[in-house]
Amino acid sequence: MHSYYDIFEQCKKGDAKAQRILYDLFKGKLMGLCRRYTQSREEAQDVLQESFIRIFSHFNQLKESDKLESWMKSITVRTAINYYHKGKGRALMFSNVEEVEHHPVTDESSLQNFTDEYLVSVINALPDGCRIVFNLFAIEGYSHAEIAGMLHISEGTSRSQFYHAKYLLKEKLKCQNLMHYYEKFS
Repeated sequence: MHSYYDIFEQCKKGDAKAQRILYDLFKGKLMGLCRRYTQSREEAQDVLQESFIRIFSHFNQLKESDKLESWMKSITVRTAINYYHKGKGRALMFSNVEEVEHHPVTDESSLQNFTDEYLVSVINALPDGCRIVFNLFAIEGYSHAEIAGMLHISEGTSRSQFYHAKYLLKEKLKCQNLMHYYEKFS
């Protein structure tokens, strides 16, 4: 069971050892995806666990091993959205956009402090609707029509939430004195 194809085939048969290998191969990547859709590490772990339960219980639906990763990501995104709907309800998700707290930094070392972790924290600080639409559109590559279908909102609401997310992220970058670096390198 050394090749990727062998792992795939063994998982289709329900082999626990192969499932553990697949879990170990993808848990980091899928956990990162879960973190983008949840407010805390604990929530992300819950979504990850539920995602793998769904992945392994529906494994026979997948016919080709080369589509495994995208299929697993799709299940994880939908699990995260379902988790959110269960916890908060749709009415709260797309309420008015709230202001994100701004803490200006005057130190020129702010660019050195700009890490992936910081970027994730800034995105996670977005209001829920903005954060979820931003992740689905900008990170996952879904269209606004697809997002509208997944979230049971209008396409216009999806576009509006994405616009607000971009605006809030830009404001946060301005407050951190990072906007001129972004404009310089983009």
